[in-house]
Amino acid sequence: AGFISLDCGGADDYTDGIGIQWTSDAKLVFGGQATNLPVQNQLQKQYSTLRYFPADTSKYCYTMNVRTRTRYLVRASFLYGNFDNSNVYPKFDLSLGATPWSTVIIDDADTPVVEEAIILAAAPTLSVCLSNASTGQPFISTLELRQFNGSLYYTDYEAQFFLALSARINFGADGNKSVSQVP
Repeated sequence: AGFISLDCGGADDYTDGIGIQWTSDAKLVFGGQATNLPVQNQLQKQYSTLRYFPADTSKYCYTMNVRTRTRYLVRASFLYGNFDNSNVYPKFDLSLGATPWSTVIIDDADTPVVEEAIILAAAPTLSVCLSNASTGQPFISTLELRQFNGSLYYTDYEAQFFLALSARINFGADGNKSVSQVP
């Protein structure tokens, strides 16, 4: 309960190798779909597709139902894969509703960019929006929502702000592979 995993641009729903149920966004949004992107790790099927939007002045949003006054991890990932055959690395803005979250800057076609935030839901819906492309087209590979229990990541300022990921380091790793790449 409280988990949403969207495979943006995916055609079908499926369960991955670790039991996460991925839902296609085909019924939720418009925009273009890119499929069969080259994926380094075949265990991560969700990176083989993406949803892209026009490079214009509009804001393109995914709106999800949430529980008010509940904390969530919001994770958006972006694997370019040169889907548009332009070799122009995209740069665009990401927001949580009207609140600016991050500027997504792609500088490698084959490496996913991941943005994470921990938010306290102030309304019964949460919108994650892409907009203001300065180069290329805004796109998204995955969008995930994970509900937290009441005490995890409590801050005195959560009504006005959200927590954003700065870095994640696995100090106990045997090698330099990320945790998600370990078979």
